[in-house]
Amino acid sequence: MLFSRRICRTSFFSLVMYSFVTLKAAFEVRAPDSEMVGVHGQPVVLRCWYTPSSGLNGLVVTWQRAEDSQVVHSFYYGKDQLDRQSLSYYNRTRVFPTDLANGNASLALARVRPEDAGRYLCSVSSLQGTDKVEVRLKFAAFYTEPRLTVQVHPTKISFLYESKGYPEPEVWWVDPEGQNLSHKTEFSPSEGDGGLFFLRTHLELDYQNAENYTFTLRNRLINQVIERPVSFSTAGLGYCTNCPRDRLALLLPATAAVLLWIFIAASFYFHWRKS
Repeated sequence: MLFSRRICRTSFFSLVMYSFVTLKAAFEVRAPDSEMVGVHGQPVVLRCWYTPSSGLNGLVVTWQRAEDSQVVHSFYYGKDQLDRQSLSYYNRTRVFPTDLANGNASLALARVRPEDAGRYLCSVSSLQGTDKVEVRLKFAAFYTEPRLTVQVHPTKISFLYESKGYPEPEVWWVDPEGQNLSHKTEFSPSEGDGGLFFLRTHLELDYQNAENYTFTLRNRLINQVIERPVSFSTAGLGYCTNCPRDRLALLLPATAAVLLWIFIAASFYFHWRKS
């Protein structure tokens, strides 16, 4: 009889533990995309899903920075709880209340900034269990339309492209045969643009080699490619395909030379008249 009771107790304990483990295993928090890219000034959604239960009763959703545990967004008691939210995220975050009951604990983050990059923890607790998952956010910014500056020297010509974006892009200058030309590229913090990079890339060529080239900038993180073909004539006439202001920049040296000759001719004429 005593043996039978011990068996019953053991069976009951095993059943309780099995039910607990089964319930624990049934509840899961997952991230469809463990890594996301947020674009400067645009919104991004950090996706997080959990095993749904019946309604929002007992549901707690918390988003935090993994690096320092600062609170990004909290939802419990059926509504947003933002008293402990970090000021860095004030008025920039939201969850999707109508989808929470269906297991969608995703976070929408508005106006992405460079400092938003990092690791985020999505923690969910419900009557079924507790679990969390990590989502990594990378920051990127589209590079602006490159600004071309051309300088003409006695035997050389130099080209300088300037742009702003993030992160550091890949840069090429190639000749008509596709050979990469020797150039200098520099990156520095862009003042007043919240952590963006200021790009300066410089190419200097002899006149006999400065006929055709192609400038290419590639930001792989957001699949941005900027390509600008440019032709230069030693006669002083040049143009940049699809870039009228580049053409104007190349024409300026020739225009200045013409004006100089007119000025010299006029000076000789007035000197001759006086004599």
